[in-house]
Amino acid sequence: MLLLFVCYSLMDKKHIPNPSTSTTSYEDIPYVPLESSDIVQGTDSTGNNNRPGIHQPLTWQEKISAMKGMVPHLAPLFFAWFSEYLIIQAVVTTIAFPNAPFRPRDHYQYYIFIFLSGEVVGRSYLALVSLVRPEFVPRLKTQRLWVLSAIEVMHLLFFVLASWYRFLPSVTLVLILSFTGGLTVGVLFINALSLFSHTFEPKYREFVMGYAVVAMGCGSFSAALMGLIVEPRLRSHCEYLMKSDDYCFTRSKAVESITSRCLSKIHARKH
Repeated sequence: MLLLFVCYSLMDKKHIPNPSTSTTSYEDIPYVPLESSDIVQGTDSTGNNNRPGIHQPLTWQEKISAMKGMVPHLAPLFFAWFSEYLIIQAVVTTIAFPNAPFRPRDHYQYYIFIFLSGEVVGRSYLALVSLVRPEFVPRLKTQRLWVLSAIEVMHLLFFVLASWYRFLPSVTLVLILSFTGGLTVGVLFINALSLFSHTFEPKYREFVMGYAVVAMGCGSFSAALMGLIVEPRLRSHCEYLMKSDDYCFTRSKAVESITSRCLSKIHARKH
C-alpha cells in the first residue's frame, strides 16, 4: 500500500495548479473592453455556460445512448473477467500434482502469483514497448476485444477439463497457462480503456470510462456465484478419481493448518 504514495510522488502533476503561484487578485490587470467580434461564447440566453471545453452534465437520454454504444464493448470485458475469476477462485483451486516441487497446499499460491504477474505485464506492455520502440505502440494496440476475451474463455475451458479429467502430467503447463491467462486479461484491460477514450466523443468520455468497470465487476461477481457450484463439483469428482482429497483442494489448506496449530496451542495453555 505504501507504493501508492511512492507512485503519486513520481507522477507528472503539471495539471494540478500550484497554490503558491496561482493568481488570486486581478487588481494589477488593466481592463480593456472587448469588441463585439472578439467576444467568445460564454453564457447563453438561458444562463447556461456554453464555453468551449466546458461540458454540461449529460441528460438521461444522452447517458442511455452512451450506454447502448458501450454494450458491444462491455460484453467482452464481462466474459473475460468472469473467466479470470472463475479460474483463479474455483478451478485451479482443485488442481494439484503429486510430482510438483512444492507441497499440495502451496499450489494455489504459485498459481495466483504467476497469474497476477502476467496481468501486471499485460497492463503495462504498451509502456514497456514505448521505452524501447515508441513507434511500435500504435501497431500493438487492438480494438478486437472479442478475440482477447475468447482467448481467456478458452483458458477457462482448458482448466475445467484439466481438473475434471486430470490428464496433465505435471504442474508446468498449469503455471504457463496461468501466466498467459493473466497476460490476456491485462492486455484486454489496457486496450479497452484505449478504445473507450478514442471511440466516444469528449463529452461522453468521462462517463464511459467510469462505467467500463461495471462489466468487470459484474463478471467477477457472477464468477463468485458460479464458483459456489463449480468448485464443489470439481472437488468431489477429483476425490472420486484420486481416492483422496490431498490433491483436490489447495486454497484453504494453509488456513486450516494455521487454525489447527493455534487451537492446539490454546488447548495446551489451558491444560
